[in-house]
Amino acid sequence: MLGYLKKKQMLHFRVTLILVVCVVLYIAGATAQESDTLGEKGTVHGYITDTTPAQLPIVGVRVQIDNGKGQIFEATSAETGEFVYRDIPADDYLINIHKSGYQSRNGKPVSVTNGGTHYVPLTMNKKENIFAGLQNWISPKEPQGGTLQLQVTTQSPQSVPIENAEVEIKQLRDDEGDTSNNIQITGTSDANGRYRRDNLPSGAYFVNVDKDGYHTTFSMTVRENRMTTAAVKLPISNGTADINVLPSQETDTKWVIRGKIFETDFQQTPVSRVKVNIRGRNLKHPKNALSNADGEYEFGLLPGHYSIFLFKVKYEDAIGLPEVTAASRQSSVTVIKEGMFVVYEAVAKGNVLELKHGISKEQKSFFSFFENEMTIQETLFSTIIAGIFSWAFQAFTRYLNRHQRSLNERRRNLHKRQRQQYLNER
Repeated sequence: MLGYLKKKQMLHFRVTLILVVCVVLYIAGATAQESDTLGEKGTVHGYITDTTPAQLPIVGVRVQIDNGKGQIFEATSAETGEFVYRDIPADDYLINIHKSGYQSRNGKPVSVTNGGTHYVPLTMNKKENIFAGLQNWISPKEPQGGTLQLQVTTQSPQSVPIENAEVEIKQLRDDEGDTSNNIQITGTSDANGRYRRDNLPSGAYFVNVDKDGYHTTFSMTVRENRMTTAAVKLPISNGTADINVLPSQETDTKWVIRGKIFETDFQQTPVSRVKVNIRGRNLKHPKNALSNADGEYEFGLLPGHYSIFLFKVKYEDAIGLPEVTAASRQSSVTVIKEGMFVVYEAVAKGNVLELKHGISKEQKSFFSFFENEMTIQETLFSTIIAGIFSWAFQAFTRYLNRHQRSLNERRRNLHKRQRQQYLNER
């Protein structure tokens, strides 16, 4: 009996010892892993400019780099608009920028890697001053053009600039819907892969980018005295086609368009019940879908050219224009509109086109109705005409009232005379 108890105690001791050793090893491994992670650091830097074609630097912008886990790293932009934060732990972050007099921008994503230097260009819009808005309403300025800017590179991770990529810009339609005088401009990217066009009339444009048989098509919207930029990535290696990713000549392969819609805010909140309308030459009738609770939608389509429209009450309407063809099987494009962070992104891989749409809530100023619907001269003319009609209506109403009172008085007098005559006859 005594031997049995000793054996049981020894077994219990061994089990306890094994458990203690396992716990110690686990804690040591976790500590080492955490130490290794903390040792992985990188640098985030970039320039902050306004959204005018001049791209003026903005000084004193508060930059917050947030990993969403309670760690926020802050920096401030210098006179050149540059901001730098070194030795930031490797992780996924969202960048927010704030400055008085400018619209805050939230949710620019960046992934920091060990020893990496990550360039993040940012832009901001000036807030509308009510006095400036009143002045522009009373004395409207002559319409000014906007700017489109492209950055054409190879696909990540190298992102080498692509020189002499052919760029074609076509205006969709003018304000009256007439397409006879549409603008059509061609050009090529420079040695840095950049292409820029200034003084374009406000409106929507198709942009085609071609190089060595690869191409992509998308839409960009021009607004007065604003810059819209796009980053285009093609599977080209040092200006020549990548033989490992040759364009396919298939024409009957089914394509899948899979999209996700989110708000252009810090959290990039998915937006549900957005009406998604897709149109194309291959479709007799437009296809419609509603985004689900995760902001996602999906279509199965044949290769072709399609337009995608997004509609939701209290949100700005959005249009994305990917070209679903075999020649764009590996291309990608990101469009950034007026200082907003990614508002449109399309990545084609195989027969699946992954889309991301950012949509913004409507922000209408006090003067927006008058600015969009009529000029000050038209407003004054309409007010005068309305005043004349109002005076004429009131005068006519007073005339009818007087005439009715006169008729009533005559009827009363006639009734009195008839009654008096009746009494006299009796």
